[in-house]
Amino acid sequence: RKGVTVENATVTTGIYPVNKNGVDWVLVPKKHMAALRTLARQAAPLSRSIQAGLPVRAFSTTSGVSSSHGLLRLKEYYDATLSEDLMVLGYDHSRVASPTSKYPDIQAQIDRALLATGEPESPKAAPVETIRTRKGGKPVKPIQPMKSANAIPRLDKITLHAMVRDAIGNKSNLLSAFMAFQSITACRPEVVYARNSVANWKLREGMPIGVKVTLKGEEMYQFLDKLVEIVLPRLKEWPGMSMTAGDGNGNIAIGFPPSALALFPEIEGSFDVYPKMTGFDVIFNTTAYTNTDGRLLLSGFSVPFKTKK
Repeated sequence: RKGVTVENATVTTGIYPVNKNGVDWVLVPKKHMAALRTLARQAAPLSRSIQAGLPVRAFSTTSGVSSSHGLLRLKEYYDATLSEDLMVLGYDHSRVASPTSKYPDIQAQIDRALLATGEPESPKAAPVETIRTRKGGKPVKPIQPMKSANAIPRLDKITLHAMVRDAIGNKSNLLSAFMAFQSITACRPEVVYARNSVANWKLREGMPIGVKVTLKGEEMYQFLDKLVEIVLPRLKEWPGMSMTAGDGNGNIAIGFPPSALALFPEIEGSFDVYPKMTGFDVIFNTTAYTNTDGRLLLSGFSVPFKTKK
């Protein structure tokens, strides 16, 4: 009703605006206010996204968590504990440059005093440029930076690869490995085609020969968690990774038999759905510059390494 202020109306009744500008007001008894507010919320139009034109929720289903799967255990463990341990364990004191003088502050004052007097400095020999080469024309390795909070080894990606030799005769044999990879990684694999022809295998260039999938971010940590907590402890007659594993640049690969694929929980519950199990390789790509740092990172994630007897 027009002419009734909000202060006067809220004493005995509830106020509900009729239009958007709030000019007209309607007096509603308090006992009906809760039901009226519910009807108003249900009748209000949903806000829509400008790009897609789809309704946008006014609340978050993740309760403030950025990950769609909640907190990732291994990622939280790396950020809170493992990263600091890796920085300390990988520190190399021999790479720290020693001071040129026993008293660097006094030496700096002497240099400034000599500059003020105008005396010429003793000539210094120009540094000799060293050309970095590798035997066999291999690409030159990058220079490893000093250990710091920004140069700690971390997992970049995990690649799963399987070569199915039976696909040479019938490419439908790839379906079992394709479905298995999609089940254990929650990502769609891609088909790998032969780059060269092999006469002994009757393999021609361009034939589908395998499948692979690359994991990053949340999917990478979820797969690693299942691997180290469920699959590796149940593998029989597997002593662990070799202490010399690595490609020289901090990347480490592990080969698994066909029986390991059946140990994943996604496949174990529906084993009969997959016609044939196949062996596969898991490649850990890290930001480490040496194999030692790469193995140190994986050991921090509970990947076992066999010790020398």
